[in-house]
Amino acid sequence: MAKSARITAESVLASGRFDLTRTDIEVVEDDGVTRKLSHEVYRHGKAAAVLLYDPQRSVVTLVKQFRAGAYLSDGALATIEVCAGMLDGDTAEVCAVREALEETGIKIAEPRRVFDAYMSPGGMTEKIACFVAAYGEADRAGDGGGVDEDEDIEVIEVPFAKALAMIATGEIADAKTIALLYYAKSMDII
Repeated sequence: MAKSARITAESVLASGRFDLTRTDIEVVEDDGVTRKLSHEVYRHGKAAAVLLYDPQRSVVTLVKQFRAGAYLSDGALATIEVCAGMLDGDTAEVCAVREALEETGIKIAEPRRVFDAYMSPGGMTEKIACFVAAYGEADRAGDGGGVDEDEDIEVIEVPFAKALAMIATGEIADAKTIALLYYAKSMDII
């Protein structure tokens, strides 16, 4: 187990929406052994995700969209996910409310933070604050679909039991979505 760590060198390999760095880290283990690591790290920012559920009808609202990473991994043309987005200088709670409205058209007031999770800690700095939020038919304020010009989001409402089954069939393969659906199941909130 690491006792301490420090960055010894870092260079930017690529700059775009986020930076890709080559980062050298010196790690001192509990037994005094020092290891030197050199890794490419995608400097992704913090994000928030929210599982929207209607407890009266036992359904969840998810989004379906093209994702470049999934396509490059195995040719997937779409992923089914909970709504999520990057913090834009705001809190995770504000981001969850904003993304729910933008992506699904559902207005939520008080999302409940249930856990925070690293998505791929071996090579990304991304950490997502994960929420659940109940909604009803009266909370539909628009069609959703996203607001960014690179977004083409299809809003889908799925029975909760079917959403869980979609994990087993591979229709839902997004980590944050799987974690939130299993959280909802384990806590019996739907």
